[in-house]
Amino acid sequence: MYGAIEVKRELDRPPTDAELRAASVQEIALRWRTRPAGEIFPATVEYSGLFGRKEPAVRVGIAPEAPCAEALDAEIAEVAIANGCRAVLRASYLDSTRTLVTTIGIAVFPDEATMRKASEALSSQIWHYGVRAAAFPGTLSARFRDAARQHLMTMGSANYLIFIAAGYADGRPKSESGMSGPLMYGNPIASQIGLQLQTEAEPCAVKGVVTC
Repeated sequence: MYGAIEVKRELDRPPTDAELRAASVQEIALRWRTRPAGEIFPATVEYSGLFGRKEPAVRVGIAPEAPCAEALDAEIAEVAIANGCRAVLRASYLDSTRTLVTTIGIAVFPDEATMRKASEALSSQIWHYGVRAAAFPGTLSARFRDAARQHLMTMGSANYLIFIAAGYADGRPKSESGMSGPLMYGNPIASQIGLQLQTEAEPCAVKGVVTC
């Protein structure tokens, strides 16, 4: 009888701070599965355009979830997989002038430690290789291919390594002169997507968090 009372007391008690923290980390780690694709990749994302004016980048499509070996350049995919890469989510955005395309790739890792380990292992290659372009027929991104990627970058957010690949909508091949300033508009888009992936929520109110 005493044992049953103790079990009931344990089941009825509110979660401790440590348990809530663990649940929050779990909820963030599972967002790539529990949140709709349209929430992970918003329809519009603001960035700073000419003279610092806020401009909208418009999502043109969301690609199906892909294996890391398929969504990343072969030169970095092996390293990412060796460090725990599970899958890559991708979407492409057009800038307000409709001349620049950016593919945002979210590589999923088991936890923040493995993400950081992968990021460090890839640090010398991020200017040359990255996420493969996601083009969508019937849209202005249709001609954006891997050869047209002008600007490549990565940034970490919780257990996610976010890749940026930007280029021109007309599909022109990469310039030999290096990065072009306007193409870096993809960085703030990725930052905003990364921020919402790592912002803590009330874990016990989120469906799918099993530790609460």
